[in-house]
Amino acid sequence: MPVILKIERPDGQRTAVWELKEDEYSLLDLASLSEADRGSFSKISNPGRRLEWLAVRVLLKEFYHLQPSIDYNENGKPILVNHNDKISISHSGRMVGISLHSSKSPGIDVEMLNPRIYKIANRFLSEKEKAGLGDTPSVEQLTVIWGAKEVMFKVYEHGGITFKDDFYVEPFAKSTKGSLMGIITKDNQTIHIPMEYMQIGDFMLVQTDYSQQDSEKN
Repeated sequence: MPVILKIERPDGQRTAVWELKEDEYSLLDLASLSEADRGSFSKISNPGRRLEWLAVRVLLKEFYHLQPSIDYNENGKPILVNHNDKISISHSGRMVGISLHSSKSPGIDVEMLNPRIYKIANRFLSEKEKAGLGDTPSVEQLTVIWGAKEVMFKVYEHGGITFKDDFYVEPFAKSTKGSLMGIITKDNQTIHIPMEYMQIGDFMLVQTDYSQQDSEKN
């Protein structure tokens, strides 16, 4: 089974990443879908999206004996049906990841390391972040910041934000693994989002298990 990362922390956060190597029929067999999920799956036409959808359901089996179904709220955020745990999902290329927590709001983002990120950097980097990075930021550094802002977007419960103006990532160590702090400044509020990042081959994972109570302590 290509589960390339599985983390279960004492605070209750559970994370797993799957590397897609199977065909659709193999994943269908592994997923053991309910009739309701089979109906949802049949409505997906894009081949890549079908594989990602199945991989998420296979990952759920890593943590649940009775696999819950996934639905989406009015903001498009995934939720577990008839289950109190909270879920975050990410997929990029052949990598699919989920993060779960019983009380906090998990956020996960998996991104492929690609030089094309230089072309869009001005869209998500603030002037302060550019100054902190210097003249020659690496693909890895830019991907961590992009991933961190994706995570902040996933845990932020309100709309009307922009990655460049409302989200800020404090300077962090240039490494394959570490921690960082994201800051959301919006509507006279400042929210701190502690995160961690980890390079997995040619992908970068960023995640958090955010809670409003934790942010108020910062």
